[in-house]
Amino acid sequence: MDLRFFGFLLVFPLFFLNGSSVVTPITDQNFTAINSYRVVLLQFSADWCHFSRLLSPIYSEASDNFSDPVNASLVLFARIDCSAEADLCAREGIRKYPTIKVVKYGVTMKREYRGARTVPAFVSFVVEHLKDNITILNGNGVNVSMALQMASDSRNTIMGLFPELNENNSHIQHFRKVGLLERENCAFYLIHNLSDKGDRLAYSEALTNRIQEITHLNSADFLAIQRWISLRCQAVVRELTFANAEEITDEGRPLLLLFYDPKSAHLKKRFHDIVKTHLVEERKQINFLTADGIEFSHPLVHLGKTATDLPLICIDSLVHMYLHPLPVEEILKDPKTLKQFVEDLNSGKLHREFHYGRETTTKKPQVTEQSKTPPKFPVKVEEHQTDPPESVFKDLSPSHLRYTILHDEF
Repeated sequence: MDLRFFGFLLVFPLFFLNGSSVVTPITDQNFTAINSYRVVLLQFSADWCHFSRLLSPIYSEASDNFSDPVNASLVLFARIDCSAEADLCAREGIRKYPTIKVVKYGVTMKREYRGARTVPAFVSFVVEHLKDNITILNGNGVNVSMALQMASDSRNTIMGLFPELNENNSHIQHFRKVGLLERENCAFYLIHNLSDKGDRLAYSEALTNRIQEITHLNSADFLAIQRWISLRCQAVVRELTFANAEEITDEGRPLLLLFYDPKSAHLKKRFHDIVKTHLVEERKQINFLTADGIEFSHPLVHLGKTATDLPLICIDSLVHMYLHPLPVEEILKDPKTLKQFVEDLNSGKLHREFHYGRETTTKKPQVTEQSKTPPKFPVKVEEHQTDPPESVFKDLSPSHLRYTILHDEF
């Protein structure tokens, strides 16, 4: 066979089948062809999976809404058959069917599509992610210092500061593209018509509502701009909600939670600062979260607590829950206390205490005036046994009623 013709066959589905409203099959051979699309929904499935079969006609119908010439060059609905492409699916870390990943300009988003499996839901999701999410502000000739005060947002914010709005400026092009990639993690503002020369980026932290960093772009390329923005848009501590609980538990990492109420919400900043400054390595192994203890009252019940006991700190290992015995104010006075709590989880100490009671401590007896001779053996003092409940948050992980779970590791 002519190799040029064979190459044409590999690319053929992307340009012709998509136009006829057929979901594009992706294999290891044509995987990189998805890189040119603005938004790709990439479904990982298997024909033997009940949920994959139910999704198939819905997914195909949703793709029909983007088959016109304009959208067909921007949007791709694609499917990977994991029975045939086992190596590819393993490389992508697929542990459940169907998994729907979101890819933008060849970059796979951390957050999967976890919304409703209906045509309107898919269409609404894609339309929303096609929108430009950058707020453009005219600086009217002010300097950079004044421009930094123009953006106000409740989220972590990235500002692009440019003397003029020139869409041929590669820095502006890269800024817009990264804004699309990080739209769910940060707010983006493009402020132009400034008196100061040079392109800049600035980062404002929501928790403090202060500008944390400003950098000159000089000759920065796309990767440099993406790296700078992505690093600052990664949440050090995330707020746990019922909307993101499945996503977070699906990561399979233990959760360290600060449960708060309105009176103790101010502790979130101190908690954030400790995690950001003193628990850098621990963030690779455990998810640090804050959660509204009024909204998440069920976990409190399992810990034997109520809203009147807030705030409190606990670890949910996705097997058991471990409540820190100290008041939160005292825990946050010394970063070593929180660090030790994580170390006790990693060393297995918390788990051992669950099964065997608190590890014994050796207490040296006091020698009184009446007895100058100490006992031959030290006295072991048994501490109060802990009784942590089973994990509550594992029940919020991907459900067997919605997915075929490949490995019960959640």
